[in-house]
Amino acid sequence: MIRSMSTLKINDKPYIVNPLIWSRRREEAYRRFVEDIEIGYVDRDIIDFIELIFRKKTVFSTSSCSGRITIVDAMFPWLRDEAFIVFKKHEPISSIEIMEFITRNTPTYRFWLIVSGPIIHLNALTLESAIRILSIARESGFKHSGIISISENGIIIEIISGVWTSFLLVDRSTPIVTDIQRIVDIANDILREGKARLQKLFNAFKELDI
Repeated sequence: MIRSMSTLKINDKPYIVNPLIWSRRREEAYRRFVEDIEIGYVDRDIIDFIELIFRKKTVFSTSSCSGRITIVDAMFPWLRDEAFIVFKKHEPISSIEIMEFITRNTPTYRFWLIVSGPIIHLNALTLESAIRILSIARESGFKHSGIISISENGIIIEIISGVWTSFLLVDRSTPIVTDIQRIVDIANDILREGKARLQKLFNAFKELDI
């Protein structure tokens, strides 16, 4: 049991990570992770990485994705509130499944094929651990990573690669793309690039003593 408090100062304002609260949140996060594996909810490509993270003493994972391809029904691909995910895979896709989907379905707005790279949220107990994690994350190609909040619950780190691309497939009921196979090939290449960066980060994390 960690008994001391980890005290930080940001702009001369003290922040205290409470180790008791942090430990309880870590235990709860691990319980949810195990349950999600049992029901098949966890992204399979990131299970080994999350298990490695939970073996570290001063950090745990709160939510993680190894990268995914989605079809989103939205007016614009960056919208959140007025957007609906209607298709999702964490593995490469085929032109057949995309053609079948857009043939059988009509969007309320537009169908966008979106490729997103890995995104990992971690909770660190100490600022030292957070800084070391961010250092190896950026060296592994996750240039947009950073600390997004600090409280008694912990130091929340977002590790994100910036890998992201969208393709307009259907506008209302009008198909836009004529070469679905080409779009699928590009999307799969982008997905694999994100997962390659994740593997590099995984390898670096193995050597990280925190």
